[in-house]
Amino acid sequence: MLTDTTPRAQRVYDAAIARLTPAQRVEMVMEMISVTEDLLRAGVRLRHPQATGEEFEYQVLRAKYGHELAARVYGRSA
Repeated sequence: MLTDTTPRAQRVYDAAIARLTPAQRVEMVMEMISVTEDLLRAGVRLRHPQATGEEFEYQVLRAKYGHELAARVYGRSA
């Protein structure tokens, strides 16, 4: 695996993660998911600035899961 992290920095990071409680780890994951969703929605907004409401949500679903599933969910031609 390619990395720009030094072995020492990786050990420090791994030790910090190991000190977290399971609840703290879950909280971190949930925050990462939230940030990822925000970034995805911002990207859709940049690519489809005029989309609103259902069209915007369709484009979000399409970005997440692909055209075929989004079309099925929204009753559009694939």
